[in-house]
Amino acid sequence: MQQVVIGTAGHIDHGKTTLVEALTGINTDTLDQEKQRGITIDLGFAYLDDDITIVDVPGHQKFIRNMVAGASTVHIGLLVIAADDGIMPQTIEHLHILNSLSISKGITVITKIDLVDDDWLDLIVSEIKKLEQDTIFQDRPILMVDSISGEGIDELKEVINAEVKMISIDNKCEYYKMHVDRIFSKKGYGTVVTGTVKSGVLKVGNSVEVLPDRLIAQVRGIQTHGGSVQEVKTGDRAALNLTKVDKAILKRGTTLSSPGMMDVTNKLLAYLSMSPHTSWTIKKNQRVRIHIGTAEIFARVKFFGKEMSESQTGNVILHFEHPIGVTMDEPFIVRSYSPMETIASGIVLDTNGNYDRQFLEQCPSDKLERLKSLIGYYSNKPKTIEKWSRKYFIPVKELNKKILLIEAKVTEKDCLVYFENDLDFWKKEIISYVEEKCKNNSFHNFVELNNIVQSLEVSEKWAKHVIKKLIDSNILVFKSGRISLFNQSLKLNQKIEIDLKNIIKLIENADSHLITVKELIEISKFNPQKIKEMIFLLNNQNRIIQLNENLVMHAKSFEKLLACVRDHFKKLSTLSVLDFKKISNLTRKNAIPILEFLDSKKYTKRLGGNRKIGEALIG
Repeated sequence: MQQVVIGTAGHIDHGKTTLVEALTGINTDTLDQEKQRGITIDLGFAYLDDDITIVDVPGHQKFIRNMVAGASTVHIGLLVIAADDGIMPQTIEHLHILNSLSISKGITVITKIDLVDDDWLDLIVSEIKKLEQDTIFQDRPILMVDSISGEGIDELKEVINAEVKMISIDNKCEYYKMHVDRIFSKKGYGTVVTGTVKSGVLKVGNSVEVLPDRLIAQVRGIQTHGGSVQEVKTGDRAALNLTKVDKAILKRGTTLSSPGMMDVTNKLLAYLSMSPHTSWTIKKNQRVRIHIGTAEIFARVKFFGKEMSESQTGNVILHFEHPIGVTMDEPFIVRSYSPMETIASGIVLDTNGNYDRQFLEQCPSDKLERLKSLIGYYSNKPKTIEKWSRKYFIPVKELNKKILLIEAKVTEKDCLVYFENDLDFWKKEIISYVEEKCKNNSFHNFVELNNIVQSLEVSEKWAKHVIKKLIDSNILVFKSGRISLFNQSLKLNQKIEIDLKNIIKLIENADSHLITVKELIEISKFNPQKIKEMIFLLNNQNRIIQLNENLVMHAKSFEKLLACVRDHFKKLSTLSVLDFKKISNLTRKNAIPILEFLDSKKYTKRLGGNRKIGEALIG
């Protein structure tokens, strides 16, 4: 049997707590301050039966943040309106909050009916219906009760039970998520947190990630409705006994999730809807209060328009003052900084807020269309299907269905998600890049993979996939880490051949046939870029050896030196720096770079201050 959470809402002193007590027999005002002042300050919890929890929330404006924390995890909203007062400011504010969160159904309850006559009740009902137009409460039940005498309570229970049976809670997502609404210590148990399971299944012994702190806690025990259980699922009220986490880290607003599945961010892309009842205007960079999950966090609102006012909608970037654990499509409430009023609601479009103006303004709120847009946006660095799964917080199996619907594809090797037209675009880009580089640089007829990755700003995995497609089509050739056009040969003009011979002569005339790039530039009078290109080509043709960025050696001299090193190892098992200086007749300044080059090519292998023979030299 699934569990359902019902949340009360409404203006202060409209009888929410008395109504809950009439329904359940439980007075949810447990704090001394609540009893003394006669008002609800924090969340209270009562049970209608084994499967129905009622969350009683504060009605006073000062405690709206507590009200939102409770309302964020309920399935049915119970809007309470006193017959003698009628619609009041917090009635409107609470209605907006309930309508903006992920609540399935709404029931309106008119309390204190013993204080008014029938004509007045008819007027109140008429005003309520007008207020509730275009909300989840439109055309929903409106019940009338007297919580003191019990009149109408049984009928309300029947309606609640009927509505509960009609609720279907989606249990498809296997990833666990729960927003914490209470934290306390229990003797003999330690730290306990409570909340409503938003998705997934959690079992005793599982690990959970504590967000935004990214700490891992262990679940030692689970209770629901006061009884110990081995697991809880989507929709259940849960009390978790956690170990391996400091109680001081936990607070209302903390989120628990399957480890590694949720993003932690201080900037996100969101769709904002201004309240039709607000007189506030949101300006760029305005500081506001964001209520998301059970958390309240300050943020700055950034967008490209001038301002947003009553009933307007649009995409914005939210810059949080502290990191928050969040998933895509989470609903949230926006309240003004001071004085505090509910001014807007929204949903998270993406947990990344680094987008250009065009994408920010055009990103769709529809889940499927947004997935399509996001895949296209990341076409230069496609994400894996596993990353999209974590981003959307849905299993890979479910995501695959969405990918098929939008006709996206997945690479076989790395599971990168892409569109065919994006593949065609990057094919053309890479071909153009290779053609341009080989045409403009006559010293070599190929490029390396890292050149393509850095110059075109594509991911290495995606570049490899596109290049493979081009190789399969006989457009490119990939050999020894070099990418070239199919059947392209290197043609050097006579002037370049003469310049290359002159460079080789300079190297041959240098002491030990060893010279720095800086010296070559100074002696040859060639510009530095040309020298680097010629060294690249000569090294590629095995006519010289480039030992590091600033040191080159004639190939024949290097081979002789290598033969001397090989002969040394025939006599001795180790080679010291002093031994190498004697063999090569080089100074320590030049000997060290050559030894490091021998190490990098596995001719030698460093062993403390000495070298032993490497596998390449043995071969």
